[in-house]
Amino acid sequence: MNRSLCRELFVLTAASLAVILAAEPLRAGPKVSVVVEANAPPLEQFAAREVGDILRRLFDAEVQVEPQPNADAVGVVLVGNPATNSLVKETAGSSWPKLTDQGHAVRSVDLRGRPAVIVGGGSPVATLWAAYELGHQFGMRYLLGGDAFPAERPAFRLTGFNLTLEPSLRLRTWRTINDFPIGPESWGLADQRQLVRQLAKLKFNRILIAVYAWQPFVHFEFQGVKKQTGVLWYGYRYPVSGDTAGRAAFRGLEVFDNPDFAGTKSYADRVAAGTKLVRGIIDSAHDLGMTAAIAVSPLEFPREFAAALPQSKVIHQLENLTIGPGSRQPPDDPLLKTLVTAQLQAYLKTYPTIDALYLTMPEFPDWVEHHDRAWQRLRQRTGLGEGVDMEQLTEAARTRNLIASGERGVKALRGNIAALDFFHSLLSEPRLLRRPDGKAVDVTLVDIDPALYHFLDKVLPANTSALHFVDYTARRVASHPDILTEVPAKSIRSNLILTLADDNVGVLPQMTTTHLHALLGQLRKQGWEGFSTRYWIVGDLTPPTYYLSRASFDAQITPHKAYADLINAVSGEGVADRVIRGFDMIEQATDLIDQHDIGFTFPVPDVVMKHYAATEPAPAWWGEVKTLYAKAMDEMYRGNTRARQGTRPFTLYYAKRLEFAVHYLTSIDAVRTAGVAKSKGNKNEQIAQLEKATEAMYSALNAYGEVARDQSDRGVIAVLNEYGYRRLVAELDAVSE
Repeated sequence: MNRSLCRELFVLTAASLAVILAAEPLRAGPKVSVVVEANAPPLEQFAAREVGDILRRLFDAEVQVEPQPNADAVGVVLVGNPATNSLVKETAGSSWPKLTDQGHAVRSVDLRGRPAVIVGGGSPVATLWAAYELGHQFGMRYLLGGDAFPAERPAFRLTGFNLTLEPSLRLRTWRTINDFPIGPESWGLADQRQLVRQLAKLKFNRILIAVYAWQPFVHFEFQGVKKQTGVLWYGYRYPVSGDTAGRAAFRGLEVFDNPDFAGTKSYADRVAAGTKLVRGIIDSAHDLGMTAAIAVSPLEFPREFAAALPQSKVIHQLENLTIGPGSRQPPDDPLLKTLVTAQLQAYLKTYPTIDALYLTMPEFPDWVEHHDRAWQRLRQRTGLGEGVDMEQLTEAARTRNLIASGERGVKALRGNIAALDFFHSLLSEPRLLRRPDGKAVDVTLVDIDPALYHFLDKVLPANTSALHFVDYTARRVASHPDILTEVPAKSIRSNLILTLADDNVGVLPQMTTTHLHALLGQLRKQGWEGFSTRYWIVGDLTPPTYYLSRASFDAQITPHKAYADLINAVSGEGVADRVIRGFDMIEQATDLIDQHDIGFTFPVPDVVMKHYAATEPAPAWWGEVKTLYAKAMDEMYRGNTRARQGTRPFTLYYAKRLEFAVHYLTSIDAVRTAGVAKSKGNKNEQIAQLEKATEAMYSALNAYGEVARDQSDRGVIAVLNEYGYRRLVAELDAVSE
């Protein structure tokens, strides 16, 4: 089948994808009794309903969820454990495995002469995971965008199950909101709830809501100054009407926006919308047995608070929307402590049911004036020995092979020391970080400088855990196993940020599963508690997320095994080899971009036109990346033609994402060539290349628009229309005139 016909036949909307993946089989099915006791925990009762739904959708089963088995049922599913379900106690008896609160089992038993299967765990949420594991064993696969039923429907059975699962990584955290329209900052509550439900099926057990001081998710006042800044994606605006490439993806919208903020006109309206959104995410997590946390950078404040913090510093990031402490605010400054406390207590009051608070170090620390005194106070407070030499630590930060090296590395270390001194003082009064109901929240410090890892058990404030960043991409972190071994993970609860896709690598397809595999092996070996994800575009992430889900409970699984298990179930036999080859090529392209230009497609205003300033041709690695994406695209289209009818949207999405990437790279190569022609005064070549760049960008966004299925996809199209297509059209018009 030729590619154009393939595209014509298989372009499906997100709605049609959901209908196809969740289609009801037509044949009549067995009668099954799902037994859960009336006084069982609510989450176990929900698990029983989920089991019933799985059986109905897979087998067209006639299911009754009830406290006692139906006499007419051909089989029985017992939901719970011996403490919550008397029939589990009767049938399993002493053979029931000893489970932790996260352990779960799917066990076939005989129930008074009838086949039965126990779906249970060491806690209500573990029982829910067991319910989803039953679906997995029947061939269901839980994607981030919905459920995929097996290409070949299995035979109904309740015999032969003997599975017990315990996690090797106990904290499996998914980060959401964050920043940029290409990420979940653009997702409304309906989409967030659906995603949280899929993450529960994948056995993630914490949602981390990462927010920024300039966003509309909290309001507070301090010394007469009221917070007034409340914007999304740094206040940028993305019109999608008129001449917009891929416009059909926006369904008639005039401006791209988070749907929950559409129509808000004032700061108060935006804060109300933001509060409702975050509370809804927290409630969704709790409903599914997950914990919920908020991550904030407590040493950053909207710029209006400069009036309350004399001689504070503007923090130089996109649009410079925040301030931080400066030369007149040492770590023991009482005014600074009061301001930080006011901001944190506003979050606790606004979100009174959160379980944990993550306190993030500034990404670009500039609070360095006080590091000498802060270091001395830390040494006195923590008992750091005389052998810990500040000059050696500084030199190590300067010369290490991380992005935060050189002078940036020195600033990061010194800023960390000042912040740690401050947090020791702040957290010495636990009452300051209590919820309105009086319950203390779990506190985690984020992004402590790697130079301090060896002393983490001393410099970390009491009763806190650590979430480590190390570097921006999984490849970079995996290349430094020696740094991770410095963390005393067996004495300090430690988790690692796993970057599934980096915003610096940007809008192009990314894959990092090989590096994630190496990192998970190291975390298990060293006794780390778990991980937290980092990403922006969600649509690419089902393969690595599926791997993380299975590998957290099975140390033997590899990326290729996970890929094959996923693809064979979703698309049928004969597809996996092609698709896996494509995934591997995406990973090679991701590595090349990371190695050569980590800010290559960072989604900011100069993302495309920065290449117009070039005076030299594009480097050779651009062509290598484009070739890899083109070959991966071909593999996806080949896999798409082999996939079973009704399952093709899975492979088509990747094919179109890769087609977008090929056109995008054609466009920026032409932009660069036009820039070179401009520098040489060759106007005809400049115009020809600008025409090529404009057409290729239009084709890229149209290709992507054909399969855009969530707000992240639409966000990429909106951003590249504003910063790419329209700017190219304007430049072409100006030069042509």
